[in-house]
Amino acid sequence: MRSQFLLVPAAIIASVSAHAEDYMTIEEAQQAIFPGATFKPADFTMSEDQVDALIKATNATVFRSRVKAWKVSTGGWFFLDQVPGRDDRITYAIGINEDGSIKSIEVLVCLAGWSGVRDSEWRRQFEGKLHRASANLLSEIANISGTTLSVEHIVEGVTRMLATHAMYANGKTG
Repeated sequence: MRSQFLLVPAAIIASVSAHAEDYMTIEEAQQAIFPGATFKPADFTMSEDQVDALIKATNATVFRSRVKAWKVSTGGWFFLDQVPGRDDRITYAIGINEDGSIKSIEVLVCLAGWSGVRDSEWRRQFEGKLHRASANLLSEIANISGTTLSVEHIVEGVTRMLATHAMYANGKTG
């Protein structure tokens, strides 16, 4: 009898064995972005027309009309969002200052092998960015080799959340 070897590319083995890691809770992310603040839940649901306007304004995919949001006691907003990664979803949080600029983002859950998006230096690129009509943050944020899809999806998500804040959240009191 002759033996046969089954050759499986290393990338397939790596993707099968990869698993999502929980890096921080919502509460930990809130305190990392807005230390000492308290948070009032302010979730809201966009109408179909609002979702269409958001898609038109950002050219970004809107996965759900329900927005997870908190009004921050020190001013600003905290949003929780999810985007597709290469092999799994990435859960991230974004803090937006009263002036509409990004205070910070934190990655709460992502695949352990693709955690370059958790690097503080990479995430710092988002700080101070504002929603601008037809803005393409992708041209302003450096890519991370090996995590291109995750980077693109986070940048698209952040662009969408900035627009959501500017178009719909800012007028809400929570």
